[in-house]
Amino acid sequence: MMRERISRYRLLEEVGRGGIGVVYRARDEHLGRDVAVKILRSSARMDESARKRFRREARALSLLSHPSISTVFDFDSDDGIDFMAMEFVEGEKLQDRLRAGPIPEIEVAEIGAQIAAALAAAHEQGIIHRDLKPGNVIVTPKGQVKLLDFGLALLCTGGDSSPETRSLTDLGQVVGTLAYMSPEQLLGKESDERSDLYSLGVLLYEMATGKLPFGATLNTALVNEILHLPAPRSGTLGVRVSPTFDALLVSLLEKDPTRRPGSAARVEAALRAIQTGAKGQGAPPSRSVEVETAVFAPRGVESIAVLPLENLSRDPDQEFFADGMTEALITTLAQIQALRVVSRTSAMQYKGARKPLPQIARELRVDAVVEGTVARFGNRVRITAQLIEASSDRHLWARSYERDMSDVMALQGEVARAIADEIKVQVSQEERARMAPLRRVDPEAYEAYLRGRHHWNRRTDAEIRKGIEYFQQAIAKDPLYAQAYAGLSRAYDTLGTYNFLPPSEAFAKAAAAANRALELDASLPEAHTALGGVRFTHDWDWKGAESEYRQALALDPNYPDTYHWYSDLLSAMGRPEEALAAIQRAHALEPLSLTINMSIGTCLFYARRYDDTIAQQRGTLEFDPNFPPALRNLGGAYEEKGMYAEAIEAYQKAMVHSPQDVSAKGLLAHAFAVSGNRDEARRLLRELTDQQGQRFVSSYSLAAVHVGLGEHERAFELLEDAFRERDRGMAWIKVAPRLDPLRTDPRFTDLLRRMKLVD
Repeated sequence: MMRERISRYRLLEEVGRGGIGVVYRARDEHLGRDVAVKILRSSARMDESARKRFRREARALSLLSHPSISTVFDFDSDDGIDFMAMEFVEGEKLQDRLRAGPIPEIEVAEIGAQIAAALAAAHEQGIIHRDLKPGNVIVTPKGQVKLLDFGLALLCTGGDSSPETRSLTDLGQVVGTLAYMSPEQLLGKESDERSDLYSLGVLLYEMATGKLPFGATLNTALVNEILHLPAPRSGTLGVRVSPTFDALLVSLLEKDPTRRPGSAARVEAALRAIQTGAKGQGAPPSRSVEVETAVFAPRGVESIAVLPLENLSRDPDQEFFADGMTEALITTLAQIQALRVVSRTSAMQYKGARKPLPQIARELRVDAVVEGTVARFGNRVRITAQLIEASSDRHLWARSYERDMSDVMALQGEVARAIADEIKVQVSQEERARMAPLRRVDPEAYEAYLRGRHHWNRRTDAEIRKGIEYFQQAIAKDPLYAQAYAGLSRAYDTLGTYNFLPPSEAFAKAAAAANRALELDASLPEAHTALGGVRFTHDWDWKGAESEYRQALALDPNYPDTYHWYSDLLSAMGRPEEALAAIQRAHALEPLSLTINMSIGTCLFYARRYDDTIAQQRGTLEFDPNFPPALRNLGGAYEEKGMYAEAIEAYQKAMVHSPQDVSAKGLLAHAFAVSGNRDEARRLLRELTDQQGQRFVSSYSLAAVHVGLGEHERAFELLEDAFRERDRGMAWIKVAPRLDPLRTDPRFTDLLRRMKLVD
C-alpha cells in the first residue's frame, strides 16, 4: 500500500521505480508545487551501501545547476525513511521513444548535444555519472532533455574521499548497466569523464540505428564483445548517417579512453556542428573538416596546471621569486579563454611534492602540466620550462629563456605564448597582445612587487601589512607600475574584509589604489576585481560591482578570485542559482582551495539550503578539520536547523583556531541567545563591547546578537551604526537568516531601501 505522505510532501502517484528507490509525483504543501520525491525501497533501507548510494546521488545533484539536470530541493529522513525531493519533470523516457525505432540524425544530434552539455557541467564539478542509458534520459514536450539518476555517480574531489562519497568500485564491485558500460568500467579500472563519453556513444549509436553496438544476449559474451570487437559501422545496419556523425560514433566507442574526444564540451560542439550541417545552413566544407579533426582526434590539451617552479639558487630568501614567477606564468596563461588554467592556490599545494605527474594531473583534472626551474644571476633571470602530457607522462616541449630582469614581464609572455603554440590552443589577437607587455619594469620594483604578493598571500594581519610595505616600495621605485597598485588595492581590501582595519579606512585606500591601477592600465583584470570588491562591500553599488566583475572576467576568464567575489555579490543580491554557478566555476579553476570549497557552502547557506551547506562544509573540513571559516558557516547551518549544541561546538572550535577573529565570538553569542542561554550570550556580548576600544568590532555582528536576545530596539541602533560605518557585514542584510525577526519592521525595509537593495 502506498504511503500518503512523507515530511511535508503529499504523495500523489508512483511514477517509477529502480533497484533501490521508488519515485512519486508529490505535492509540496509548503510551497504549493508538484515535485518528484524519491524514497528508498523498504528492501534497501537496511542496506548501508544502498543508503550511501542514495546520499551520494543527493550530494552529486546538489552540486549541479544546469537546465538538463534535475534540481534537488530537499534531502532528509522522515520516520527513519530517507527521501529526496527534486524537480518534477513531465515527458517521455528515451527508452520508450526508442521502441518506435531509429531517430532522425538531426534530432539525435539535438538530444545528444543537451546530454553532452549536462555531462560537461557534471564533469566540471568532478562528477562522473557512470550509468548513462535511455532509462535515465527524459525528453519534455518542449524538447528539453533531462538527465536523471546520479545514484552511481563518482565524486572526484581531488583528495582523499570520505566514506560517504567513495565509489562502490572501492569495494571491488562493478557498477553500471552492462550494455552501456565502457571497457575500463567492465575491467574494474578507474573511471573518469571519458567513461561517460563512451556511454554517450552507445546511446547516440542506439538512437541513430535503433540497435545497440554490441547485442549479445549472454552477459559473458556481451562483455567479450565490448572489450574486444569493433562496433559495426552504422551503414552496415541499413541506416544512413553523415560521415561526420559516423566518425564521432567511432571516436566515442574507442576501447582506449585516450583516443576518445577530450571532453563532453567538445562532443557538444561537434553535435551542434552536425545539426547545422543537417539543417542545410551552408557551413563550408572546410569548417566540417576543422571540427572533425579538432573533436575526433586523440585527446588534446584543454586544461593545464603550472607546477611551482624550482628555485635553483637554493637560497631560501629567493623562494618568493620562484613562487612569484610561477604565479606570473599562471596569470599570463589564464588570459587565454580557450584554456582552463588551474589557479595558483591549487598548484602551489604541490610545491616540493614527489608525486608522479599523471597522479597530480588526475587530482587537478588537467590534460597537461608545466614544470621547470628559475634562477637569478645578478640582474639576469633564467627560466627553463617543460610541457608534459598528463596521460602518458610524455615530454612534449622544453625550452630555456634568459633575459634582463627589466624584461621579465616580456619573458613571461614569451613562455606563455610558446606553450599555447605547442598545445595548439586558439589564442585571439587581443589575448596575444595582452601577453606581450609594452613597457619594461624596474628590477627593484619588480622584486618588491613579488615580495608584496608573497606576504599578502599568507593572509595574517602582520603579513598583509608587510605586503603593503613592499607594494608601496614597488610604487616608489616605479610610479607607473599598475600591477603594484592592483596588489596594494587587494591587500587593503583584505585588511577590511578580515576586520583588521575599520572598513572606512581599508576600503577607501583599496578604491584609491584600484582606480590608479586602472588609470595606468585599463586592461588589468585584477584591478577591475579589486574595484568590484570595493563597489560591493563598501559602496553598496551593486550594478557598478557587477560591471567591474564582468569586465575582469572578459579580460581573464580563468581568474578564480573574480568568480569567487562575483558569487558573493550574487548571493547578497538574492540571486542564489547564479551565485552557485559562479562559485562552481571558481572551484573548477581552483579545486583544492579551502576558501572556495568553503564558499560553495556559503552560497548554499544564503540560498537557505542548510542540509547541503552542512554536507559541503563537512567535505571542506575533510581537507582541514580546523579551518575557521568552514567551521563558522557549518555552525550557522546547524543554528538555522535548531541544532544548537552542534552549532555551539563548531563556533567554539573556530574560536580556538582563530583566537584573534572576533566574528566567531559574535556568532557563538547569537547561538547561546537563540538556544536560551541568555547569561552566556550576555557575557560574550560584554567581552565584544569591551574590545571595541582596542580593535575593530563589527556593529553588524553585535546587532545580530541583540536580535537573538529579542532586543530589537538595540539591534536597530547598532544596524544604523553599521550603516554609517559602512560595515562589510551589511552587504548581506537582504539574505542573512539571523536578521529574519526584523524583516516585518518598517525600519528594516527602510534600511534595504537606503542600501538600494529594494525599490
